Amino acid sequence: MPTDARSPEPGGGAGPEKGAASAGDDAASSAWGGSEECAPAAKGGASESTRANDHAISSGRSARLAIETIETVLTALVLAFIFRAFFIEAFIIPTGSMAESLRGEHRTLVCRDCGCEFAVGALTPDERGGGSMLAADGPPTCPGCHRVYEGTLPPTKPGDRILVHKWPFELGGFFGPRPWDVIVFRDPADARQNYIKRLIALPGEDVEIVDGDVFVNGRIRRKTPAAQRVLWFPVHDQRFVPSLPREGEPPSAWEPAAYADDPGGGWSGLDSRVVRYDSSDARPRALDFAPGGVGPYHQDFYAYNGGSAGTHVGDLAVSALLRFSGERGELRVQIERRRMRFSAVLRADGSTELRAAGSDGENERTVAQGASSALRSGGSAEFRLEHVDWRVRLMVNGSALLEVPEPDYAVSLDTARECAGWGARLRLEGADARLELRELRVERDVHYTTHASRTRRAMPGQAFELMAGEYFVMGDNTPHSHDSREWSMVGPHLRHDYYEDRYRLGTVREDQIVGRAFFVYLPGVVPMDSSGRWRMLDVGRVRMIQ
Repeated sequence: MPTDARSPEPGGGAGPEKGAASAGDDAASSAWGGSEECAPAAKGGASESTRANDHAISSGRSARLAIETIETVLTALVLAFIFRAFFIEAFIIPTGSMAESLRGEHRTLVCRDCGCEFAVGALTPDERGGGSMLAADGPPTCPGCHRVYEGTLPPTKPGDRILVHKWPFELGGFFGPRPWDVIVFRDPADARQNYIKRLIALPGEDVEIVDGDVFVNGRIRRKTPAAQRVLWFPVHDQRFVPSLPREGEPPSAWEPAAYADDPGGGWSGLDSRVVRYDSSDARPRALDFAPGGVGPYHQDFYAYNGGSAGTHVGDLAVSALLRFSGERGELRVQIERRRMRFSAVLRADGSTELRAAGSDGENERTVAQGASSALRSGGSAEFRLEHVDWRVRLMVNGSALLEVPEPDYAVSLDTARECAGWGARLRLEGADARLELRELRVERDVHYTTHASRTRRAMPGQAFELMAGEYFVMGDNTPHSHDSREWSMVGPHLRHDYYEDRYRLGTVREDQIVGRAFFVYLPGVVPMDSSGRWRMLDVGRVRMIQ
């Protein structure tokens, strides 16, 4: 079974530091040099006794330096072993169960059609022949234009090398394991191997996965802001538009709604990096994202896997750099989800609103109001409308501006089960405005999957209860993560406890946790030339683990 995290191969023994060695040499020279300078010189040359004395002194100094060097090396080794055992340990990520947060062995590809760079996991030859290579779910596919990668495959990069804190978990309390931590632990089926996953639920809690979301004790468990940032996956990015359209493909994932008197609907630039709206008509003109609700844009597509698990995802975010060219007009950004339609209204005068209505647009009401000077005519502001974990909020320039109050979008476990499997619909509407959108992007949240044939725990309607000292974990690459949902094997180190009811399948016991992963110190290498012969460290991806 492939491991998710493993310790790097041990290196050579550590020698004394240069500074320490030099200081030791200088001190030794000074001590012995003083005696030699005070020694009287024999007339007419050194006597036999003097030469013997010098030889004895030299031999003694060499022996002393050898002993000091051995002591320094042994001390360094002891300190290194103590440090590794109790404080920090290094591991290598060999598999992709935590992609994209942490990558195992992978290749970095650049799409020839749109220029999008993406990572793909381990590739194997297609059994059907033809010389093509396949990832876990299909051929390498660009997440920007969703075209199959064509070109020479670059060399494989090693997995991320990470550092793991050990001592905080030993202290417990505030320093103990928390939901959404990334932890390293011993494989329940083989103590010689280590796994790395994201911690989802704690001792004493019951966990249930419904429509891709995590419910704990009957309530939605929202991600921490740090975890959420790394758990957004790309769906579409207008910066990466194919240079040459293909027959039968629309020029963009965004399509204007057709009107009898204005087929273009006021929108233009859909096949470029800058999307524009220009119409003095007060009637809103719509731009729909991937209408029809089918295809990869609406599914849990992973570029790392080369495909999708076929599950529809409803937690989405749409963002762009917005600039109004006049002092009037507005842009409406809509997300329709679970029989509700949420609209963020951004105006050229800087005022903003969040509105809620039924999916048919009836009973629309304003649920939050605000203002942002960054939206006023002449300047550019980045907006972002998110629907994630049963929460809708509008952000401007990275700061939360408005949020739908919970009474206007109440979440319950029964409602979540009833609405499971529903996708989402995105729409932009311009009205009486001249504006442009740059870096228009759509992203999706991680969607934790369950399968009737594989999932054994935390299924919808079948909450899994954790006992004292038990934890529930899952991987970020949820379709290809072997974790608490499916474990069915017990290793020799836990077999006795399993039969004595001191260990249960699907859990990580407290004493099996190694520590919290906190830093990627060596994320691989990148080629310095086209041949790939010369390489350098990929320092741009050195980062903290969220």
